[in-house]
Amino acid sequence: MDITQKTIEFFFNQYGVVDPDQKAKILPEITDTIYEYNMHVVKYEKETDEYKKKQILTGLQELEKKIEEVFGEITGKK
Repeated sequence: MDITQKTIEFFFNQYGVVDPDQKAKILPEITDTIYEYNMHVVKYEKETDEYKKKQILTGLQELEKKIEEVFGEITGKK
């Protein structure tokens, strides 16, 4: 798993969203989740305890699933 902060544009590219109308529809649905994802990355980078790092990693995976679901619902690509 690539544990780096990611921009909203990264996710648009990852899910093949190029239509400005679709982007406008997705943006309010996904902004807070991507912010939360990036905050988890920051915590992961600072954490020294391996157990806590695993917990943060699990949180990152859950957030990625949530992001994927939102993009799937709006783009119809589930």
